[in-house]
Amino acid sequence: MSKRKSSIIAAGILASALFTASPALMAGNSSGNHGDGQRGNQRDMAEMCDNMREGKGPFNKAERQEEMAERREAMAERLKLNDEQRGIWNEMHEEKREQHDKRMENMQEKMKKRCDQLKK
Repeated sequence: MSKRKSSIIAAGILASALFTASPALMAGNSSGNHGDGQRGNQRDMAEMCDNMREGKGPFNKAERQEEMAERREAMAERLKLNDEQRGIWNEMHEEKREQHDKRMENMQEKMKKRCDQLKK
């Protein structure tokens, strides 16, 4: 094998070894808060429950639907859809929104149960 080929192979092996090892090196908790696992999750959960009750952030349904409608409209404009295509486009997105609403209902119920358990 020529010197050039063996150098390229060695460089490739070294690079792949570094990429393979990097996730293992980065997985360690270097922030120093080793003992804060469960308590931190409960604080985050309490904040999320408060947001859900108040309808803030990702739980603000009207605001999120408005944002999505704006995005869909912008995309339809970029696609330069005619009236017939726009009608089909709107039907497709309405079906998707209904499916999403059904999934969100189930998730909201689960979230309420979790929040009720957190209160106790």
